[in-house]
Amino acid sequence: MEINRIERIFNLLSDEAFKDPNTGLLFFPVYMYTYDPKDEYQIREEINILNEQLKRPSNSLNCLVINIYQEFIAYLESQTFAGQPLIDEIINLESEAPEEALEYIKEKAQEESEFLNYIREKITSYFKEKSSDKVYFLVYGFGTIFPYLRVSHFLKNIEKSAVNHKLIVFYPGDFKHSNYSLFGEFNDDNLYRANHLNQLL
Repeated sequence: MEINRIERIFNLLSDEAFKDPNTGLLFFPVYMYTYDPKDEYQIREEINILNEQLKRPSNSLNCLVINIYQEFIAYLESQTFAGQPLIDEIINLESEAPEEALEYIKEKAQEESEFLNYIREKITSYFKEKSSDKVYFLVYGFGTIFPYLRVSHFLKNIEKSAVNHKLIVFYPGDFKHSNYSLFGEFNDDNLYRANHLNQLL
């Protein structure tokens, strides 16, 4: 486990210059923090610690923190099909036709007018009013939601909502030769504009 990982991220996010939404990547304010996929559960605990630290009076920051996989499950549970929760329909389909269920879940995760719109509305609602205490959107869980939704597809579709704040993506993979690779195996296209947060620590 990397020593003082969260302390260094906390120090950067606490920096007055970095906190300003009008500094850094103004047209694509996305910062990717890469980590060893084996650290997934440790990272989740550390994100909670980081969020609590940022809430302290010295910073008084209220971050929007989202586990993208849990949000997707909640979305499927909130939708209905033939009078029952959509997730139950998917579970039934999965037992009968696994490949068909896989494609159906991908469709639900990736359609702009469905789940991604649900997330965009959540982001827009949270950051609709400019506020000095709302400057960060932390998102994780992309290792769990794979292969239904990739980071590149997610960012492409919520980019217009990335205003008045900075988006910090926790990414279980690596960054080599200017490319992000999920689990060190699957290249994520169109992420070249995202800043590698590790290089700023």
